[in-house]
Amino acid sequence: MPGSSGVTAFDDLPEWLVVDEILVRLPPKDVLRCRAVRKSWRSGTSTDAFILGHHRRQPSLPIIQHKLGICRVVGGSNDLKIRPVIRYDGSFTKFQLQAACDGLLIVSQQANFFICNPATLKCASLPRPPLRPRFSFIDVVGFYRHPTSGEHRILWVSYTKPIRIYETFQLPDYFILAVGSSQPRCIQWPTVSKQKYFPATRSTDCPPVHHRGSLHWLMGLNIVVFDTVAETFRQMSRPTQLGDMVSLLDMGEALALCHVAPDCATLDVWVLQDYDAGTWGFHYRIDLLGMEASPPINWMFQSIPRMALINERELLIQRHIHHLLHCDIDGVFLGNVESEERLSCWTLTRHCLQESMISLPLFETQEEEAVNQEPPFSIVL
Repeated sequence: MPGSSGVTAFDDLPEWLVVDEILVRLPPKDVLRCRAVRKSWRSGTSTDAFILGHHRRQPSLPIIQHKLGICRVVGGSNDLKIRPVIRYDGSFTKFQLQAACDGLLIVSQQANFFICNPATLKCASLPRPPLRPRFSFIDVVGFYRHPTSGEHRILWVSYTKPIRIYETFQLPDYFILAVGSSQPRCIQWPTVSKQKYFPATRSTDCPPVHHRGSLHWLMGLNIVVFDTVAETFRQMSRPTQLGDMVSLLDMGEALALCHVAPDCATLDVWVLQDYDAGTWGFHYRIDLLGMEASPPINWMFQSIPRMALINERELLIQRHIHHLLHCDIDGVFLGNVESEERLSCWTLTRHCLQESMISLPLFETQEEEAVNQEPPFSIVL
């Protein structure tokens, strides 16, 4: 300001108040800019306590995936938009979003895996467990922060697909690998007589729900649970009367099941009322045909709806590759979610991005050693 002595309102505030009450409420990009203003702000916002506390304040937003990249849903309740996070290069090789945790994304292209933090623009190539002999595959099953050590760890699955119909099917192997480590650790999982399903499936298709320190997958008529402290598998029951057309959701305080009616026009949401006792109860129903949308929705040639929660009262529903609607749990239409770019054939995933400034030793190690494999994509967050 003209005539100003250069003293700002911040100079009158205690340093801890600026860091712990003001900077912690800013988006990650703004905090990173503020680090260049004062050394005390840089040191105060670089502690583990600040970074984790700041991360917990960020909204967890659904991720959209399409053939050109990865997007997320942003904005206020009355003006949601689809904005890009990652753009893939011009290669025709298929990319896959493998997993998301603590603002970190794992992306693969064929047998190459990369981990990145879009908020800090950091990226590194990711070591993976060795392949089995013959026609085998490696996939990410889960991605989590180990509560005791603070390490970010990846749960991998290695499996072999029979080439001939008479070949014996081999059970998969599960490995845990800390991010940056090249020493995988095989873990055991309990086998069940005449088991029809793997204990956990690929995170690309069905990412686990993080709840109460465990990962949860909906597998058949049960829920498979992976305890991230003990790093062991177990099973828990769910309402079998809901059948197979269900998906598992995280409602913050509780797990939920979304059941789709055979006509794909009605969604019933059940909530796990008592986690330890395994008690479920009906919560609410959404009638898509009865929803008064503007403009009116043409429900012909629609597919099975995909649903993602924004908060305790609002959700997104996709029933067409070009159409994403925003409504509340009472079935009230709140608007259509538009893309800021021309997207085709996009999918509402079950992954969420909750931004963070979390760094990984792998980022710095690969930068210092100049061994970082150039990722086949660019971060545009």
